[in-house]
Amino acid sequence: MIKSFLPVFQGRVDKLKKSLKEELALAKSERRKEVIKSQVKEAKRLQKAIKEAAGDSDTCPHCGGIL
Repeated sequence: MIKSFLPVFQGRVDKLKKSLKEELALAKSERRKEVIKSQVKEAKRLQKAIKEAAGDSDTCPHCGGIL
């Protein structure tokens, strides 16, 4: 993954978290369950991608050794 995209992904995760908080602030009967599930799923996927890309910076792409 290209490191320059990490801030874009992090911004997307922040927006998703804010949107989820707004959705969860609604009364339980007014919440859209499908939307909440899809946002949580996407946020987890992006967090995993960010975590994997951040961990790659300390290893050599060829041998996997620590730099």
